[in-house]
Amino acid sequence: MGVSKDLRLIAKIVDTGDFRSVIDAGITASKFTDHDARLVFNNIHSYYHARRTKGEVKTRSMIEDEFPSVDLPPEDRAKLSAVIDDFLVHDVKKEILKLTDYLSDWADTDPDKALREMEEKVKQLSRTRRVTQDVVIADETRDAVKRYEEIAGDNGLKGLPYPWELLNEETRGMLDGEYIIFYGRPKSLKSWVALHCCVHAYQEANARVLIYTREMSPQQMMDRVICLLIGAPWEAYKKAYLHEIPYHDPRIFKTMEDAFYDLAQHMRHDENAIELEFGKRRTITITSDREDRQYGGGVNGLRRKVEDHNPDLIFVDAVYLMRNDREGKKSLKWTDQAAISQDLKDLAQDFRRPLIATLQANRASENNSGSSTANMAYADAFAQDCDLGIEIIKKRINKETNELIMAITASREMNIAGFAINGNPGGNFSHLLKKVTDDCGYPTDKFQRVVFNDHSEIRSVLKEVSKQSVGESRIGDQKQNAVAAAFNGSRIRTPEKEYNGASGHNNRRS
Repeated sequence: MGVSKDLRLIAKIVDTGDFRSVIDAGITASKFTDHDARLVFNNIHSYYHARRTKGEVKTRSMIEDEFPSVDLPPEDRAKLSAVIDDFLVHDVKKEILKLTDYLSDWADTDPDKALREMEEKVKQLSRTRRVTQDVVIADETRDAVKRYEEIAGDNGLKGLPYPWELLNEETRGMLDGEYIIFYGRPKSLKSWVALHCCVHAYQEANARVLIYTREMSPQQMMDRVICLLIGAPWEAYKKAYLHEIPYHDPRIFKTMEDAFYDLAQHMRHDENAIELEFGKRRTITITSDREDRQYGGGVNGLRRKVEDHNPDLIFVDAVYLMRNDREGKKSLKWTDQAAISQDLKDLAQDFRRPLIATLQANRASENNSGSSTANMAYADAFAQDCDLGIEIIKKRINKETNELIMAITASREMNIAGFAINGNPGGNFSHLLKKVTDDCGYPTDKFQRVVFNDHSEIRSVLKEVSKQSVGESRIGDQKQNAVAAAFNGSRIRTPEKEYNGASGHNNRRS
């Protein structure tokens, strides 16, 4: 008796640690006829998508311990792609056999009905053999129930986690195929914020991250990533006085310099250890593709990099500096920028990966920040194509401290207008907190995140900041007073133990 195709696929998943390729092939639990294989597949699926083990695949020994009655075939040399193709071909053959049985039952009694049913079934099978994402709801309801239960049991998270719980609550994470744009005026820290998202996905979800830089060199980008990995202030790193900065947990390292040297020595070892344990190596790869004279600088060149590295998350820094492949040129004309945006959206959907991009805000936006996507520079297509657009507005507190308004200007489902975070490069991009007031308006000892429920609140804050910058002391109406308080006396730096960017480079399980 031959090896079950279902169990062979399960064995290959746990042996390779690659569940992403199975998802990309459109394989769901409904395609398994072997009851035990379906149970194991659902178990692997839940583990892979759970927040605590995001992106990880159970090992063969873990599956054998949990399902002692399931006899997985031994490991072989076949590639996962070949096993997937074999599984899908077998699935079609099963449907053809069902069709043959149906015809034998009806051919003699009602041949016309048999022909009609046969024609419809053949069309359905032809659709499944083409590369498509067509979904017949009646066939996929069980999988929808499974997804619903996973989301309900995982605090709503479905995609890669953002560094901010508030944004995860609103979006369910960075979802496959999403096109996310952070934009702002020059030096607004938009690249830092996007990098913070990348490093967080790497550390908390073992994600493979591809950073495509068109503005900075890969070495400049790498230095920023290192600061985020160890949670070190950027000024201390670039001026080489990390030895003067205490590490946030003295039980692990004495100074930030100790953490830096430890990262340099053990980062690859830690990635290898995770691969041995969970079958997947998390990585951060930085590329500029400037050496590629034929495809470099455009979305086609980026596609080749995505094919090479198979990332879970893609980040394009300074999207407006890319080349329009359709015309073979780099230009800031709106037609060229629109083509680049549309091609990036297609790339995210074709590979079914979240894609983050950074973009400039118009100069005119300084008088109307955080209100709408009209502030996105170069082309309306960026606003039309993106699934989430966030304008970053920086308020400088002192030489080393900034606060950032994250104004949500483009979203399909968000129920808030924005929120505020600390904006200290390398060290702290956590939620900005403010004191909770009692019924009489007096501050208490409790704190809450700074959240803007509508864009008028953001405008009130910006108006207040503008007044302060020219030395005006008069404050407007009560609403402006209340909202501006979040950016004045009632604000607080997030405690070190809650830093999103300073959790250190060690794996979260260590």
